[in-house]
Amino acid sequence: MPADIDGSEVAEPDPPPGRRRLPGGGSGLVSRLAVAIPGVAVAIGAIALGGVAFAACVLVVAAFALYEFYALTAAARPLRWAGYLAALIAIVLAWALQPAERGVLIGLTASLGLVAVAGLILSRRDDVTQRIATTSFGVLYVGLPLALLVATRELPDGAGAVVNVLVGTWVFDTAAYAGGRLWGRRPIAPLTSPNKTLEGTLVGLVAGTFAVWIAGLYMDWITGVESLLLGVVVCIGAYLGDLFESLLKRDVGTKDSGRILLGHGGVLDRFDALLFSVPAAYFVTVLLVQ
Repeated sequence: MPADIDGSEVAEPDPPPGRRRLPGGGSGLVSRLAVAIPGVAVAIGAIALGGVAFAACVLVVAAFALYEFYALTAAARPLRWAGYLAALIAIVLAWALQPAERGVLIGLTASLGLVAVAGLILSRRDDVTQRIATTSFGVLYVGLPLALLVATRELPDGAGAVVNVLVGTWVFDTAAYAGGRLWGRRPIAPLTSPNKTLEGTLVGLVAGTFAVWIAGLYMDWITGVESLLLGVVVCIGAYLGDLFESLLKRDVGTKDSGRILLGHGGVLDRFDALLFSVPAAYFVTVLLVQ
């Protein structure tokens, strides 16, 4: 599942003094295909089944992504158990309650109490504000978007809505990489991700939007104009999500968030774009067609 596919992390500088570098790196086309092919198959099956199967798959992704985020921010000593439990509650309740937004909201509200309890039971309170803030941000950054992904699947036409956001995000990433390799000349975010170019981003925006429009041709619940608008929003969200994770990784001086997906890096590397495109797509879809 591509993200960061534009190669923007290839030329990362050495980490600043005192910063640790997490293990990472690609391992070639074979390792990428070994992960991508079964990953796509699982995604298709989970989307088709929906319900508890889809929620369970999202929960697994959330657990690994949150683990990697807390590893990236380990210097801040996040209160991890509270973050994991809050994300779990939000995702499970998004599936269990109707409307799904109520479950997401309850989960986020519960996170405030969980993080407060985690801070209050500490025997030592040094840097407690930083620890609480980092923990809470992990829930907001990872738990909220993935809970909204479950809420997206729970919409009346949820399978198609999930397909729209996945297709738009992944086509944007792939086309942005190809466009940047072929025509890229002008860096668009030189301080954060030097290899991202304006040309590549524009190619990705056009291709991703067009892909969502094509997908919409097979859905009777969304018009062509609505599909185009949704595609633009998904692509912008994907770009921001990709760039934001690059910002985090550059700050701690690492290339990948993990190695669990072999040549793809970590789970957070693969789903970073979705963490921004999913919330954008969810609310636009609800506003347009619900």
